[in-house]
Amino acid sequence: SAPGAALAQAAADRRAYRSALKVGAWTVLVATAALFITGDTQGKIMTEVQPMKMAAAEALYETQQPAPFSLFTIGTLDGSEPIYSIEIPGLLSFLGTGSFDGEVQGINDLQAEYEQKFGPGSYTPIIPVTYWTFRLMITFGALAGLVALWALWATRGDRTPGRRWSRWLRWSAPILPLLPLAANSFGWIFTEMGRQPWVVFGQMKTAAGVSPTVSSSEVMTSLAVFTLVYGILAVVEVGLLLKYARAGVPDVTPPPERPEAHDKPLAFAY
Repeated sequence: SAPGAALAQAAADRRAYRSALKVGAWTVLVATAALFITGDTQGKIMTEVQPMKMAAAEALYETQQPAPFSLFTIGTLDGSEPIYSIEIPGLLSFLGTGSFDGEVQGINDLQAEYEQKFGPGSYTPIIPVTYWTFRLMITFGALAGLVALWALWATRGDRTPGRRWSRWLRWSAPILPLLPLAANSFGWIFTEMGRQPWVVFGQMKTAAGVSPTVSSSEVMTSLAVFTLVYGILAVVEVGLLLKYARAGVPDVTPPPERPEAHDKPLAFAY
């Protein structure tokens, strides 16, 4: 009957969606765990090799031992000093040195040190940018991992998400794949902005890396073209995600068997 066929198709669709959700969730969860491990390793290397970047990521203006991890900091408009902050004691020391009692150098001390070593100038990146892009990177990455954990919990055993969660998934599923992309983008911005004013830390400043043979109009044109191309690709990607998410599982029911079809000549396409 038609109702029975519809119910059978709905059950098949749920199984297909459930399998796809579990595969995606496991992939994101494993990747998130690996990123936390590599991120911890890179954080310790960054503290040793580019201490100003770590200090800027935490808006740590004064050298501290142990150093707290900033959950939330409000600073002056020019980013020169903090006004209010919520901190976890000793956590930054552990992230940067592997010890809860480790010393982490602050922005002011590093600025004075670099002035003596490299000459006059500002060696401090834009603190609000580095501080918030670092947190947005972590937030979007952690959020992707939490969604993956929830998906595995909701589909444990033979379970499927309830109606309320299914409705939420229907609307949010096309957006969720963008979480790792957002984390990656903010991480890239943090990496590049946190290294300023250097192209190669301690060796070559950004100002020295500007080519005298390339005009500002050429730089603006290439930037505009790249922005346009990647913007179009982003629109196409999101459009395809929405299209296929709304279309649902395609009907792959084989055509009915016809005995006379066995005698027909085979056709090959190359």
